[in-house]
Amino acid sequence: MRLFVAVLPDDAVNAAADAALDRALRRGGDGDRWRPVAASRRHVTLRFLADADPDVVAADLRRDLDGLPAPALRTVGAGVFGTALWLGVEGLGVGELGSRLVGAAGGDPAGHVAHLTVARARGRTPAVPPGLDRHRGPAWTPREVVLVASGVPYRVVERFPLVGDPGGGEAVGPAR
Repeated sequence: MRLFVAVLPDDAVNAAADAALDRALRRGGDGDRWRPVAASRRHVTLRFLADADPDVVAADLRRDLDGLPAPALRTVGAGVFGTALWLGVEGLGVGELGSRLVGAAGGDPAGHVAHLTVARARGRTPAVPPGLDRHRGPAWTPREVVLVASGVPYRVVERFPLVGDPGGGEAVGPAR
């Protein structure tokens, strides 16, 4: 089964991303070439698994993510790779906590580019729309890591709570 391990943006992050994308697409000459990604499909991938057993992956994640603190995240800047337009995610993959979370999810912290895909291109991939490279979204703290089965729609296989205060044990962030 095609799976990925991710954290999800909250409603404020999605609203800010939508507003910034809308402004940038109205300014740019290639705005009609981008198709926005639905908020329900947005995520920050920690690890992608092309073919894996969800029970085995979930067991590993339960063990490896247990007790990990939740990182504070923010979308910053934008870029393009392939047909994807993305917002960078600051705080994940940078510094000890982000590296620990990516590593615990089974990803490679050294090669990880934390991002939130917000649009896909039709045909030739246009440049980053004007102004989106200066985007700075609201901060959020995800309360969980999710194991997701790819497909339409995405299906959350299992949720793994993160803790707020490394010594406190409480979950953080808005419930999803």
